[in-house]
This record gives sequence, C-alpha cells and structure tokens, in this order.
Amino acid sequence: MDLIKQYEDQFNFIPGGFFMWSPYDKTIMYDQRRIKTQGGRLGLLHEICHGLLNHKIYKYDIELINMEMDAWELTRKLAGQYGIKVNEAHIASCIDTYDTWLSRRATCPDCKNFSLQKGRDSYGCFVCGSEWTVNWRKDRRVKRTITYRYEPPTLSNASA
Repeated sequence: MDLIKQYEDQFNFIPGGFFMWSPYDKTIMYDQRRIKTQGGRLGLLHEICHGLLNHKIYKYDIELINMEMDAWELTRKLAGQYGIKVNEAHIASCIDTYDTWLSRRATCPDCKNFSLQKGRDSYGCFVCGSEWTVNWRKDRRVKRTITYRYEPPTLSNASA
C-alpha cells in the first residue's frame, strides 16, 4: 500500500479484481486479493507507470503494444526503489497475451493470413480482399465480423 500512498495525489486508486489504468479519469484499478504479493505489487507499479507515462487511449493495436513495452520498461527501472522483484517470466507472459490478442484480431477470418489494421476496430486482408471489424475490449474473446468479402468473377458473369 506504500505505492498507493506515494501516488494518491496523482492518481485515483480503486480496489477491484484486476489491474488496469484508465486515462479518462487517471484511475488505477488494482486486484485487492493480490496487492500484498510480489506479483500484485509488480502489477500495481506497472499500472502506475502507465499513468506516469501519461498513456492515453490508442487508435491502432501497435500503439497499445508500444505503450505496454514502455510501461514495463519503466516498471523495471522503478521496481528496486520499492523493493519489488522484477519477474521477467511474468512480464513476458503479459506481453504475450497482447501479442496473442493482436494476432487474433489481425488474422483474416477467410484466408487466415495476418493482415493490416485499417482503423480502430477494422482490418483488411491484402491477400484475399476481405474486410472485417473486431470487438474492442481486450478482456473478451476476439470476435471478428466480416463486412466485405471479395467474390472473384465467375465464368458465367465474366463473359456477360
């Protein structure tokens, strides 16, 4: 709880069931069951680092990955000041969840090729031409909804 006391003038802290940074109101939610463990304190410091870095809402998934990497880098730098042991396996696992999430969003539902993000929640496949939207929340299963599917001309309508 020393971390919360040190930063309570900069951020709002709300106990909950997970760790999360909200830039809307500079709020950090923390897992009250894990807060006294090394992993819980590391998670709390990581969310504080998002705040210290003034991370905002992102538009493209790669921006989120960059923010996560930056927050973990600052977490590594500050951890010793608070007697928190840096668990590199835990950090790698956290980053891997974002990599998996991004890969699921960017994989074409039709041809299964890794594709390009076109907008905040839209993708387009440069291989087959399909386009799809995805759900926004990171804590939910990725759902892809095809909005356009390229249909190659058939012989019957190509000669018309």
